[in-house]
Amino acid sequence: MNYSLAKQREWSNELYEKGSEFHGHGGLFMAVGLRMGLLALQRLDARGWFNISCTAHLRWSPPDSCVIDGIQVSTGCTMGKHNIAVKEAEGIASEFESKGCRIVILVRNNVLQTIRECSAGDERFHRTLEYITSAPDENLFEVS
Repeated sequence: MNYSLAKQREWSNELYEKGSEFHGHGGLFMAVGLRMGLLALQRLDARGWFNISCTAHLRWSPPDSCVIDGIQVSTGCTMGKHNIAVKEAEGIASEFESKGCRIVILVRNNVLQTIRECSAGDERFHRTLEYITSAPDENLFEVS
């Protein structure tokens, strides 16, 4: 792997497959984490792996914590490098920092509610996954 190149910044099925392999299965919360990480890389113009850090604010238990695996795969922030941390909180938000700039990405309440109402493998799950993977960022997140 060439760490001098920037990490991928656009959604792809291969990214979802990598996330699913890392996480152990595909899922809505993991996909949300992938999207959060991609958005952070774009907005901060970060390369990934080493020049970005993240603090995830969420329930530190599944399924909410599955977001963390998506963030790790999409940004390269990892527990081992200590450039990702977790703080217990309601809702799901993440703070990303790179090169002295900071961004906060909050998952919209209506998106969280829709995800929580899905059952793995049912038709609504598949529709929601399609929405998460293709919706404009502003439909999924509040950014500050």
